[in-house]
Amino acid sequence: MNLNTIHPGVISVYYIILILFSLLFNNIYYLMSLLIFIILLIYLQRGEKEIVTTLKYFIPMSLIIIILNPLFSHVGTTKIYLFNNLFNNAFNGYFITLESLVYGFLMAFSLLIILLLFLSFNKYVDYQKILYLISNHFPTVSMIGVMAMRFIPLLNYRLGEVNKIFKFNHDNSNEKRIDKVRKMGSMLAIVISWSLEESMLTAKSMKARGYGITERTSYLKYNIHKIDIIIILIIAITSILSLIGLYYGFGNIEIYPTLDTSFFKFPLNMYYIIFLFLLSPLIFLELMERILWKYHGKNYGNGGKYGTNKIQ
Repeated sequence: MNLNTIHPGVISVYYIILILFSLLFNNIYYLMSLLIFIILLIYLQRGEKEIVTTLKYFIPMSLIIIILNPLFSHVGTTKIYLFNNLFNNAFNGYFITLESLVYGFLMAFSLLIILLLFLSFNKYVDYQKILYLISNHFPTVSMIGVMAMRFIPLLNYRLGEVNKIFKFNHDNSNEKRIDKVRKMGSMLAIVISWSLEESMLTAKSMKARGYGITERTSYLKYNIHKIDIIIILIIAITSILSLIGLYYGFGNIEIYPTLDTSFFKFPLNMYYIIFLFLLSPLIFLELMERILWKYHGKNYGNGGKYGTNKIQ
């Protein structure tokens, strides 16, 4: 099984459902299960470095969310006084609420899950596949989206190329700080002019090739296979049952006005197990692909069914 053969529309729908569920469910155990799933999936996709980079920038932002939410929102009944005794009169008994603190934590937690879901999604569906999915119905939107996704990496690449030339032509050993700033300004000017020139050439090339005159076509071709139908059925059944469970209160905790006592209670029930099944398809396929590769590689190396015979 090659995951690249799965229809990108199926994977896109699956990730959209996971993003929606990360916003709908606020039970800490559901969110923890989703976080563990996505970290394991990114690890199987060989994206450990991306996880570290994401966490490095996300942790300060999450701390800001967790701190600011209870400072500005005092909704809730469980008060936590920050200033007592000596400072009580000066700050009029300033307090935060446990409910606002928990809500800020869950909000940051959900945001982290969404960022990691996008990171994992990009491993499966690149911009060419996205263009294939939406170009026929929304050609202008698809082109703008692809250009936006390509813009930052392209600028980073060009800035790196210009930096290599500057390092080759200039000695940076005795360079002062003001000289570094001037050099960076010159590099940015070169990159911007380079990008503008390339964009004009691209626009002229697209116009010469008749872009937008007829319906857009793609060299990519994806068909619905048996594995796609199986995945769609699994996603549909588990998603519907999970939403039914959410309707009856499984996976959702009342935070306001008073934090529900079941917040720390492990939700061992049928709907939680179904939710775990919803998270399992891609991990199962990734593991199966590795097992098959290992099995075929072992047979090939031992000269078995997939191996070669020795020349006598």
